[in-house]
Amino acid sequence: MATTLDRLTYAARQTARVAWYAGHYAAGLRLLKPMPKPDFPIGPTPTRAELTADLRALFDREWRDIADGLLPAPRALGPDPAEFLRRSLLYFRDLPQVDARRHGKLDDELPPGTQADGLPDYYRQNFHFQSDGWLSDHSAVLYDTQVEVLFTGAADVMRRRALAPIATWLKGRNQRDVRGLDIGCGTGRLLAFLHDAWPGMKLAGIDLSAPYLQEARRLIGCTARVKLEEGAAEALPFDDATLDLVVSSFLLHELPTEIRSAAMAEMARVVKPGGLVVIVDSIQKGDHPGWDGLLDLFPHYFHEPYYADYVNGRIETWGVAAGLAPASSERAFLSKVLALTRA
Repeated sequence: MATTLDRLTYAARQTARVAWYAGHYAAGLRLLKPMPKPDFPIGPTPTRAELTADLRALFDREWRDIADGLLPAPRALGPDPAEFLRRSLLYFRDLPQVDARRHGKLDDELPPGTQADGLPDYYRQNFHFQSDGWLSDHSAVLYDTQVEVLFTGAADVMRRRALAPIATWLKGRNQRDVRGLDIGCGTGRLLAFLHDAWPGMKLAGIDLSAPYLQEARRLIGCTARVKLEEGAAEALPFDDATLDLVVSSFLLHELPTEIRSAAMAEMARVVKPGGLVVIVDSIQKGDHPGWDGLLDLFPHYFHEPYYADYVNGRIETWGVAAGLAPASSERAFLSKVLALTRA
C-alpha cells in the first residue's frame, strides 16, 4: 500500500526531472537562432499554462495507478550522476550542429548507401536534425536527453502509460507465460519499464540501430529475460501468432506510409489471438483539437519527414485495416496510448 512518503518521493522525483529538462529547454532557446515563421495555416495552440496543467494531470494519473496497486512506482533509469552530467554537456555542445541543420547550413544528410548493411533508405536521415541520425554511438548517447528536453521531462511518463492497459490485460494471467516484443525499442526505456514492472515476462526488443541497441543493453543490464536484436518493424523476425504482447513507442510517426502499413500488419501477424498490442505515439489531428496547431508546427521546426502524413491519419483505422480491434485509448499529454487486441 502506498504511503504519504511514497507519494512525496514520487512527486519530488518527477518535479526535479521536469525542472531539469525544462531548464535545458529554456537555455537551449537562448542558443538557437529563431526559425522563420511558417508560411502555411496553423491551427489553435495551447498556452504554456495549459500545457503545464495537462502535464501535471498526467503525473497525477500515474500516481493514482501506483496508489491503487495497478503499477509499481518507477525507478530512476539512466547512468550514474557523473555520466548524466556528461551527457548534458554533450547535448549543449551538439546544439550548434543541430541549429545549423535547422537553418540549412549543413549538407550532411546521411547517404542512401547500398543496403549492404541491411538499413533501408527511409532510415538514413537526420531525424530531428540530430547528428548522425540513428546511426552512431554519439547519437545513441544523446538521444534520451534530446527527447526529454523536447518534452520538458515528460517522455518517460508518456511511455509508461503503456503499462496501464497491459496491467489490466494481465489480470488472471501468469506473467511468466507472457512473451512480449518492443518494436523499434531504441535505447530501451520502455523495455526497462516493462521488465521492472513484470520481471517474469520474456521480452524481446528489436531496432535497426546497433548503437541504440548497445545503449539499451547498458540501460537494462544483464538478464536472460530480455533479448535484443537488430530488425525492422516491417519484417519482424518472428513466426505467426507467437507473441502475447507487442508494444511500440514513438515509432509510427517516423515511418513512411507504406512502411507504417507493413509494420501494423506485422504486429497483427505475430501476436496471438487474445494477445495485446499497445502503441504510444504522438497525438493526431482531432485527438485534442485545441492543440492541433502544435502538430502543424512540429515538422516545421524539426526534421520529421513523415509526421504530417501521420498526424492526418488514425492509428485506430490502421489497426483495424491490419486485423486488430481497438480496446482502449488514452491521451497522455502530447502522446496517445492505444491498446488493440487480436481476435
